[in-house]
Amino acid sequence: MNFGSLALPQWVTDVFPVVQHIFIILMLIGAILITVLVLCQQSNSGGGVNALSGATETYYAQNKGKSKEGRLKRATTIIAICMAVITILYFVSLRIVSG
Repeated sequence: MNFGSLALPQWVTDVFPVVQHIFIILMLIGAILITVLVLCQQSNSGGGVNALSGATETYYAQNKGKSKEGRLKRATTIIAICMAVITILYFVSLRIVSG
């Protein structure tokens, strides 16, 4: 899509550079958060899953999502998805303003 021939309103050309800086700051914060969350997680050593049946062996393994590790994994996933959306929005806004 070519936005070069499209005349953008003045507020768009004034506001989008600020929004782009906010996106960059959010991406930086997200990268730091993901790094810290991944470093806080324990390594995944099989997880107690039986290779043949796929059944979990312990009560702890079945309820792992409610534990600290489960919350860390969920937070990491949510932040990664948010970073992906912010990155896409950043490059779309960059494309719109630069034409």
